[in-house]
Amino acid sequence: MSLNGYFSDLSLPELCQLLQDGKKTGLLSIQGLDHAAQVSEQYYFIWLHRGRIVAVTKRLDSRCLANLIIKRRYLNSTMTGRLFRRCPPDEPLGRFLRAQGVLTTKQLEILFATQVMGQVCELFRLPDGYFAFDPSAPLPKSEMTGLSVVATEVILPGLRVLKNWSAFADQLPEAQSALVSLVRGQPHVRINQAEWAVWRLIDENITLGEIATRLDLAVEDVQRIAFRLIFVGLAQEIPAMVSEGEVADPLLTREAMQTQELSPSFFRNLIGLFRQVPKSS
Repeated sequence: MSLNGYFSDLSLPELCQLLQDGKKTGLLSIQGLDHAAQVSEQYYFIWLHRGRIVAVTKRLDSRCLANLIIKRRYLNSTMTGRLFRRCPPDEPLGRFLRAQGVLTTKQLEILFATQVMGQVCELFRLPDGYFAFDPSAPLPKSEMTGLSVVATEVILPGLRVLKNWSAFADQLPEAQSALVSLVRGQPHVRINQAEWAVWRLIDENITLGEIATRLDLAVEDVQRIAFRLIFVGLAQEIPAMVSEGEVADPLLTREAMQTQELSPSFFRNLIGLFRQVPKSS
């Protein structure tokens, strides 16, 4: 499945979620765009294997991971070059170096976090970007540590550093809406202190506005936190109840359906309901 377009049409979180859910393998190339300057030399290359991110680079010279190892002083350039040439072409470089005893598991984790988490978070600061997904691109073994991560683990830190929320303005849950948990027990993704504070208060009878008051936070901040929890599949928005002066009929007439504009939250909740329907045997 080839795919291309602009972040203004399909946001980066939505794109990553699409590739993750489809368990796609291939190369996602992104060019950062600054329409004011009309030119940008920001390029990012994200490789995925079965929907999981395995490597992120800014160049296609097959030397980014090796240079990062040297920069962090795990190995000198001479030893890195020698081992680089010895690495089998079908084995991730990081895994090979660990098997040789020259890198530890902890060092590989640090390299992966620097390579993937840090650079993907930069993407969330781009005003806009053009993307293209190539499912036929081979995996770059020389850029791979042997580790991988699901897209949602990367999206969440990215959304935390996002400053311009204009692309998601119409997707934020309403202040009068409530949240309900979609998981039992502890969250399956790591959340920060602010997200934990909101998570502990979510209840179908407590609106986001009330949560903001209890936590002494701006409503917009709580809406953004709620959006993050919704996007990674931890919570679901429950729209505000119909007021007494409005018609509470859940079935719209044909004329009403043709004229009423349904909110984005309606579609998100509808998708959530379909996901909860058990598959037939």
